[in-house]
Amino acid sequence: MDIIPGSNVDIVLDFDWLNEKIDVRRATVYDLNDERIVLSQTAPPTARYNIGKKVKITYLLMEKDGWVRYGINGRLVEIVMDYRLSGSETVQAIVIIPEPGREFFNLRLFYRLEPPLDCGLALFLKKEEVNIINISLGGAKFTHGKDNPIMPRNRLKLILQIDKQRYDIKAQALRVSPVSGRMGKKLEAVALKFLNLDKKIQDLLSIKIRGVERKMRYKEVYAED
Repeated sequence: MDIIPGSNVDIVLDFDWLNEKIDVRRATVYDLNDERIVLSQTAPPTARYNIGKKVKITYLLMEKDGWVRYGINGRLVEIVMDYRLSGSETVQAIVIIPEPGREFFNLRLFYRLEPPLDCGLALFLKKEEVNIINISLGGAKFTHGKDNPIMPRNRLKLILQIDKQRYDIKAQALRVSPVSGRMGKKLEAVALKFLNLDKKIQDLLSIKIRGVERKMRYKEVYAED
């Protein structure tokens, strides 16, 4: 494994893709092998009702192009109240049974940007550009015509355009809601999550979102009265 005793990690206890929320808690690795990983009690502490829950251990790894965050899936199976560190010293600990392998993970998945017009970000469904309400590394929300309705859980093929470069991506609809105002009869709003987004596309989208965000903040700070 990439982590060793003493490694600092982040434990993801909960994903809420529907509302784009995430519960992340810090911990330190005490001991590990292929069958189990023993970590410090998280900060804030993990309660016993989380036993049996699927979790993700995430950590940073230095690679050629810089720090990259990876995740290991697993299941929280035990909270030990008196884990022995050394001598007579005992502490609380949690035990996670890991799954084989690792995957790229980004804790910024849930930051949502409301992109202004002509910022270099565009999304296409069936070759028709849709109106992006907000977008993150994890997904997007957009409006489109009711004449081609989308149902929750539908799989979608989209084109994501970043500064005139187009990328084929896949997504899953999470919820569909009405649009208020005079366009409500014609439009519906669709919230979706991206599926297996390529790391290169994630990196490009992350850079773009941060760049647009910085420009928006700059304009806010230096806007003329």
